[in-house]
Amino acid sequence: MVVFGECLRKAAMFTAGSNFNHVVQNEKSESHTLVTSGVYAWFRHPSYVGWFYWSIGTQVMLCNPICGVGYALTVWRFFRDRTEEEEISLIHFFGEEYLEYKKRVPTGLPFIKGVKVEL
Repeated sequence: MVVFGECLRKAAMFTAGSNFNHVVQNEKSESHTLVTSGVYAWFRHPSYVGWFYWSIGTQVMLCNPICGVGYALTVWRFFRDRTEEEEISLIHFFGEEYLEYKKRVPTGLPFIKGVKVEL
């Protein structure tokens, strides 16, 4: 889990290149493009998926079931909220292009579908 998570996160960062940022962006820069290839063709948020499984995997490696459950719940809640916040910005930046991508590609995070869009 740890190796898978770390590799997926690094692949997401590499694939996104200059579009990757550790802070959710509220303003679109001129060079900002929607990345849908590579690991982004599998998951809408591959960096989050990688971090999610990496963090749980560390506790599995340490044979720490109580913290494993605690980590899983904590990072799940964090990514549920962060995914919704980020997707609001992405819809604002890319409009229909992002909505079509959202229909085709899952978040990759268990039981997290992303922001609900009412048209």
